[in-house]
Amino acid sequence: MHPVVVTVFGIQIFAYGFMVALSFLAGLWVCARRAVRYGSTPDAIYDSAVPVLAAGLVGAKLTYFVTNGAGPVMSLGDLVGLVRGGFVFYGGVLGGAAAAIWWLKHNHWPVLAYGDVCAPGLAIALAVGRLGCFLNGCCYGRPAAWGMVFPSLGDSLPRIPTQLFEAAGAVAIGVGLHFVPPPPTNRRGRILGLFLIAYAFLRFGMEALRDDPRGAFVSGLSPSQWLSVVGLAIGIWLVARRAQPAGVPTS
Repeated sequence: MHPVVVTVFGIQIFAYGFMVALSFLAGLWVCARRAVRYGSTPDAIYDSAVPVLAAGLVGAKLTYFVTNGAGPVMSLGDLVGLVRGGFVFYGGVLGGAAAAIWWLKHNHWPVLAYGDVCAPGLAIALAVGRLGCFLNGCCYGRPAAWGMVFPSLGDSLPRIPTQLFEAAGAVAIGVGLHFVPPPPTNRRGRILGLFLIAYAFLRFGMEALRDDPRGAFVSGLSPSQWLSVVGLAIGIWLVARRAQPAGVPTS
């Protein structure tokens, strides 16, 4: 594992924070390119990026605090820890979605159409972010004879590289969703719903293989598994509902 990418003038650039930033850029690039297929422009996606990404980061960090019982930031070391790790993807989705809905309503955009545009980009962003988890040595899996050793744990046990498995699964989801036909073939919310369904199954399975601290389990399920159940239900509703044809405005 390589938790520090490079040290410049005594300042350490952490792999996790670097990959999270890269994941935002990758996801944003995919979303911007897809906007044209939906009758909009890349600039429209870029305009929404700042509030959505900022709220996504806050949501991901707050969800980590809630599910793991983390305390407040009391020192410089604690602040550095905020950058090195401790984010929950579902929390980022919730935070980003809240900001997106606010921005879209303010700019008179259809919310579900925006979700359809950005769903594949969200999957790609997740994949890149999971590579950051792998480099940081967090989100590791259970011990297995065919696994990988994570030196930071100090136990020399081979473990399932769940970060790489989830990254591969997220790429498959993103690529698959990108080729789902745009309007008028599909209706608003269907691609977003398919993303929620596919990722719910992926995350639920990966959670069963992980061995790192992930908050308090309820009825044998982790917080992310319960969120996966909720996401699955929402995704099924979005796919099954009857709605207007998809599309986003050009202004």
